[in-house]
Amino acid sequence: MATQTKNNAKICDVSTLIKAGFDPKTGLPIKYSNEGNGTSALKEGVKRALRIVDEQDFVNRYKWYNLPEGLNGQMLERILYYKGQCCFFYCEELNKFYFLPYALDGTIDMYGRFLSVRPVPIAASQDIEKLQGPVKTWLNTKTLRVAYDIVLPEDLKVETLTNSAVILNDYTPQLSETIISRQIINDPILDVMANCIPFMNTALINATGVQGMRVGSQDEQSNVTAASRSINKAALSGEKYIPVVGTLDFQDLTAGNVGKAEEFLLAMQSLDNFRLSLLGIDNGGLFQKKAHMLAAEQATNNSPVGLILEDGLAQRQRFCNIINSIWGIGIWCEISEQLQGDVNADGMIADDHTMESGNATEAAAQTENAGGTEND
Repeated sequence: MATQTKNNAKICDVSTLIKAGFDPKTGLPIKYSNEGNGTSALKEGVKRALRIVDEQDFVNRYKWYNLPEGLNGQMLERILYYKGQCCFFYCEELNKFYFLPYALDGTIDMYGRFLSVRPVPIAASQDIEKLQGPVKTWLNTKTLRVAYDIVLPEDLKVETLTNSAVILNDYTPQLSETIISRQIINDPILDVMANCIPFMNTALINATGVQGMRVGSQDEQSNVTAASRSINKAALSGEKYIPVVGTLDFQDLTAGNVGKAEEFLLAMQSLDNFRLSLLGIDNGGLFQKKAHMLAAEQATNNSPVGLILEDGLAQRQRFCNIINSIWGIGIWCEISEQLQGDVNADGMIADDHTMESGNATEAAAQTENAGGTEND
């Protein structure tokens, strides 16, 4: 009979290591952990900074009003940034509203839409731990029926209040009902943008680019190939020389003129404009001239970002209308004043967050009295 061994599987909290300056993958200090793997600490640091900016641009595009207790606009948008789509529902056992990712639990209709879903917690919750008996497994067993249309007051039932879910997509889905999160979509763009500063750093250090130096005598072809593969790493890490084993003379491996520092910054600016256009935020256009641009020329260069922002707003306002028709919370979503100007005419282009989160503790009373709920 085989001897049972202890299961040492575990998931560690890596945030403490990162805060202390250590790479959780290698255990080395972050400034040294990327050496030898084709990248650099500078690039990784720039990409982390860009990812934070990308998330901030995403979560602050819209302003939410009257959200239930425990939820706020930035929380909803942050979950959407990493998950792409989530469902809103009421948990009768906890007397609380939740906004969580979900999994298909049932069948689909002729349009491919999910008819019923099961909520999936993002992390372990103390709320669930406090529950006892069968209720403790509520999120693992509960099936919620998805509401895609506004529910009329005469059609409201207790079951509708306690067993319904409303799905919010960040943008209009493609053929599949599931969508790709914005974090995954923008990550390759951020990766290329993060290359620009290390490349610029190399150009500033060495105006002639990366060079190879003869170090010995072996088969030149394989070593030149190996040296060519090392150019990207050397450029990213700001290394001036890389070893080339063979009988080759000292030579420039990046034939041609090396780009000026401003060209790398212009490339980064164009990529950032492209990133902003994907979020529906006004920008300078994919190709931004070095010289001053006329207003008409700038307008022609800009992409129709308004439609992208409007698409996300339509998804969110439809989501609000369905929720209000079921639970009567009165939540709403608008475009941030930072993007559309001083809408409330208070002399400041800033959003008032005091009306963002409301109180939904009356949900239990609504559960017992399903009739009379109206859309605010």
